[in-house]
Amino acid sequence: MSGLVPNELSFIASSDPVLGAINRSSDGSRFTIPLPEPLQIPKSAVNISVEVQSSTIWWSIPNIITGTNDRLYISQAGVPYNITIPQGLYDLSGLNNAISVGLENIGAPQVNGSLISLLPDQATQKVILRMNYANVIVDFTQQSTFRQILGFNSQVLNNGIVVPFNYTADDTAAFNTVNYFLIHSDLCYTGIRVNGIGNQTIAQVLIDKAPGSQIVYSPYNPARIPAPELNGAQRNQLSFWLTNDRNQAVNTNGDEWSVRVVIRYFTPLVLQ
Repeated sequence: MSGLVPNELSFIASSDPVLGAINRSSDGSRFTIPLPEPLQIPKSAVNISVEVQSSTIWWSIPNIITGTNDRLYISQAGVPYNITIPQGLYDLSGLNNAISVGLENIGAPQVNGSLISLLPDQATQKVILRMNYANVIVDFTQQSTFRQILGFNSQVLNNGIVVPFNYTADDTAAFNTVNYFLIHSDLCYTGIRVNGIGNQTIAQVLIDKAPGSQIVYSPYNPARIPAPELNGAQRNQLSFWLTNDRNQAVNTNGDEWSVRVVIRYFTPLVLQ
């Protein structure tokens, strides 16, 4: 008489080099773990599946990135006051404060407050850029500006002598550059399909924490992903990578992330 015996392998993979992670990408999104004992699934195994039972990810993925969109080109009465915003995860209030501090630090006028202020238009989800002094120019045609986060097209804004003067952004604000995270692994070839396309995705992690907090993903009913490619396989290392909802690698801002994986399979039991 024959039957099936359930088998289960469980492990935690962490991007922390102190814990043994190797081949870590410069943005922290990808890493590999070497296995002291190879992962071996017997050829007789059936119904092999992979599931993510938990994960920890810091919600600190920057929307202002050094050298990419961290510049503000601004002048007043012909005097330039260009500034660079530190890399980080900003909301409207945080970016407004960073602009004000940056302008103050380089000696921009402060009598009427900062040269510009960012205001929310709650009804339209657009940003209002208010010029608080005469003859202020904001140049969004330059490279590396954060105009897209604010929702402005490539253009030059100039208020002349009208004070204050408000410019409403062309599009809705885009501070939230990540709608959810996708965890991927070479444990499977296809994984969870997104709009019918497989990219070796093993989990979708929703963002349910405030910026700067750690997301602790622990699904009540984790997806079991078929992984027949593991049949008879022997793996000496495993790779994991983290992307946003558009399958783009994310910059973890120096923070480590982890994932707890369970591999399940059945092997035949033969009774004499």
